[in-house]
Amino acid sequence: MKNQRRATLIGLVAIVLWSSIVGLIRGVSESLGATGGAAMMYSVASVLLLFTVGFPRVREFPRRYLVWGSLLFVSYELCLALSIGYANSSRQAIEVGMVNYLWPAFTILAAILFNKQ
Repeated sequence: MKNQRRATLIGLVAIVLWSSIVGLIRGVSESLGATGGAAMMYSVASVLLLFTVGFPRVREFPRRYLVWGSLLFVSYELCLALSIGYANSSRQAIEVGMVNYLWPAFTILAAILFNKQ
C-alpha cells in the first residue's frame, strides 16, 4: 500500500507541475529573456533529474527511438518555451498555453485519420 500512495503522490505532483509550466516559463522569461529563461529552466531540470533518477542506461534503448524521441521532445519544448517567452502580453502567453494543451485531441484525431487497418 505504501508504494501505491507514493505513486499517487508523484502523479499529483506531476499534474501540479505540468499545469504550472506556462506561468513558470512566462515568469522566468520576463527576468532572463526567452532563450536564457528556457536554457536556465531546462538546465536546472536536467540537474534535478540526474540527482533524483540518476544516469539513464542509454545503451538499453533502441537508437532510432532515442534519435527521434530526443529530436521531437527538444523541438516541442523549445517551441513551447520560446513561444511563451516571446509572447507580447500575459494574455497571449495564456493563449499559447491553451493551444499547447490541444495536443492530446490532435493525437487522437491523427490516430483516427491515419489508422491503416
